[in-house]
Amino acid sequence: MDQQKIKRLLGMLLLLSGKRRYSIAEIQERFDISDRTVFRYLETFEIAGLMMDHAGKGYRLQQDSSATRSLQRLMHFTEEEVFILEETIEKLEGESAVKQQLLRKLNTLYDRKTLEEKKQSNDFKKIQQLSNAIRNKKQVQLVAYRSSNSDKISDRTVEPFDFLPAYEGVWCYEVKSGKCKQFLIARMQRVEILPRDWQNEGKQQLPFTDAFRMSGSKPAATVVALLDLKAYNLLTEEYPLAKKFISAEQGAYRLSIPVAQYHGIGRFVLGLPGNIKVVGPAAFQIFLKEKINGSTY
Repeated sequence: MDQQKIKRLLGMLLLLSGKRRYSIAEIQERFDISDRTVFRYLETFEIAGLMMDHAGKGYRLQQDSSATRSLQRLMHFTEEEVFILEETIEKLEGESAVKQQLLRKLNTLYDRKTLEEKKQSNDFKKIQQLSNAIRNKKQVQLVAYRSSNSDKISDRTVEPFDFLPAYEGVWCYEVKSGKCKQFLIARMQRVEILPRDWQNEGKQQLPFTDAFRMSGSKPAATVVALLDLKAYNLLTEEYPLAKKFISAEQGAYRLSIPVAQYHGIGRFVLGLPGNIKVVGPAAFQIFLKEKINGSTY
């Protein structure tokens, strides 16, 4: 398939995934193609499982279909991904998890095989269960969830309300702790929908998430540190959103960044001994000493 055709197909998908319906004539004019080609592309979308809503004289993708919702999520870029795009992928040095995620997401848009493989995975069934629970406002039990924070495997009763980008995880209100948390799909053994409706809908709010992807109800502290060039490069490659909190300072780089908790930035700092000088706060310095003495990282 030539690049021009791919561009037109993706353009039509983006156009028809919105709320407005478009007539055949409008699609023809926008993409400079014949009406016969428009109908052929629409048929291609339906063969691929994207149902068309063509009430009246216009066309759009059915808004309530799971395939359309998946497509819309795949076409949504996170704040980190937008930052990388603005900087341009070609100019980024080294590799990063965010960079790889962006490449995988773009690959998914161009390659149906990736979607088909996802449908065959155990994660896809869990995503379906969570989607049903969100749509019907039901509590679920995350069976045998493997938590890195508590270092335990346990069942968690939650109220799921929003997915993370690319369905890597889900935001939930956890009933026992009374907090909104993110749970990774891969760490769930399975998902069971409970016969109970949400009880805490007003408390389901996305918390503050820092550049290290840690979350909390609000910033817990502002960490200040001096970085050498190596630490600066690694930080901006692995955690692009941290760049806006860095300023040059007498041969070093000064980082002053709000964090939701110390674990995320702590892992980064402890992984670069000698490359980072922590200025404050004192509570973070104590946290680092305790981790070093306890060898928990």
